[in-house]
Amino acid sequence: MSAQPITISPDFTADSMPLLGVELRHVPLAHIYIGGNYRTAMSAEGLAELAESIKQSGLIQPITVRPLVEPLEGKYLALVAGARRYAAHELAELPTILANVREMSEQQAEEARLIENLQRENPHPADEAVAVARLSANGASYQEIASRLGKPLLWVAQRRAISELLPVWMEALRSNKMTLSAAEELARWPHSVQQRMHTEKAQQYRYQQITELSVKNWLNSEMRVLNSAPWDLEDATLYPVAGACTACPKRSSCQSLLFMQEVTAKDTCLDNACWGKKLTLRTEQALAENSTPEQPARRISSSTYNAPAGALPMGRYELTKKKKGVEFGVYVDGPQQGKAVRILLIGPAKSEKSRGEQNKESRRKRLTHEATKLVIAQRAAALLGGTDEAGAEARRIFLAELIADQLQRNRQGAEEPRLFAALVKEWGWQKPEQKTHAYGEEKRLIREQAMQVAPTEAELSRLLLFVVVHYNLSYEFDNYQDKVVRLLNREVLTAGLAEAAQEQLAKEYDPVTLRARK
Repeated sequence: MSAQPITISPDFTADSMPLLGVELRHVPLAHIYIGGNYRTAMSAEGLAELAESIKQSGLIQPITVRPLVEPLEGKYLALVAGARRYAAHELAELPTILANVREMSEQQAEEARLIENLQRENPHPADEAVAVARLSANGASYQEIASRLGKPLLWVAQRRAISELLPVWMEALRSNKMTLSAAEELARWPHSVQQRMHTEKAQQYRYQQITELSVKNWLNSEMRVLNSAPWDLEDATLYPVAGACTACPKRSSCQSLLFMQEVTAKDTCLDNACWGKKLTLRTEQALAENSTPEQPARRISSSTYNAPAGALPMGRYELTKKKKGVEFGVYVDGPQQGKAVRILLIGPAKSEKSRGEQNKESRRKRLTHEATKLVIAQRAAALLGGTDEAGAEARRIFLAELIADQLQRNRQGAEEPRLFAALVKEWGWQKPEQKTHAYGEEKRLIREQAMQVAPTEAELSRLLLFVVVHYNLSYEFDNYQDKVVRLLNREVLTAGLAEAAQEQLAKEYDPVTLRARK
């Protein structure tokens, strides 16, 4: 059919236009209503290229429009398919566009629009979701939508769920801050969970894309198997705001397509906050049910070291099947929270301390230990600084211990050949008669030897300096010579050092062969 330019007069109505099955017309852009188009994501660069192509070569594929029974905003035709082509004509400032004028209902237009776009450049998943939601709102079932679009039922269910994402998450999907698979995972969950995830976690992913794995990590603690609940699932009075679990839509069985694996396993609650509220109420209910005026039910914990305040930790009670001489306990934490059991107390119940009291006691012990060390340090300093015989003896023992520590810094200890030779020559040191491998015993022998060769405090001090400064030659530890030179800063230490070193070398080694002298 050849295209014929037409001019639509201001008094144009749908009734005045000849309606055949399909008519190909040049239609003024000003007469086309586009409010029903669901597509919002268009590439500016691609749109500019399309506009230039249309200006140069014309429009190859006409758009599709349908007559309106009642004009909308002064428009007489509604756009069905071809939003990008329409936008390109506007960009190119072309007054008319080639269009197929076709009679169809709003639902038929929605279906045609979605199908046409899916067969061309794939629309954004968020736009697909909006379109599927519109089809569903027009009365089409998931099976009908899947059949007409040639898509699996799961795809339709996922897009329908995405259309109901909270606006903040829908915007994250549109701006590619969230992957499609992440949106599909989050869309399965109730709005209360989506809002909690945004409040608690969104800031962590402010500068990175939200992935399916991150969403699953957020939600891995949300599911609760319903048949594990310690309350009657049909009880609507436990938490009236939520009602009975069996009538709650926030269950995996109410979204069988989206939670196929979970439904196959066991029906689960999808709102951990609601579950937690019911669990707390049921715990208090169980405590009341198992209490008497003479004997209130005990709060018991499944933990030994992290029991809640006021609860008996494990180790303070034991379970029993006896019916006489026992008490009732109700778990207030752990996987059995809300469950009542018979217990026997271990030890006096009144000796229980709250967590605050336990923390206070622990802090008291630590501070007492620190205070004890401070007192000992003060007393030791006073003793070592004393001018009496007790002070002198304490200093001698302390100096001898320091010498023993220094001599045991390398593996050979006091028996290191060069060091031992110097000790023998300068101090009359004697080799122990019997070698011992016990660290404490060897150290005691060295300490006694030091006090023997240096009986006075002054001599012990000089021996300590002798060992530290002159003969700390092991490469396994820091060399003290450089430190002493820098610390004392005396010319007597550095004057003629090179010459003196050569003289010392000549004493120990042959200057020609560099072999040690015998």
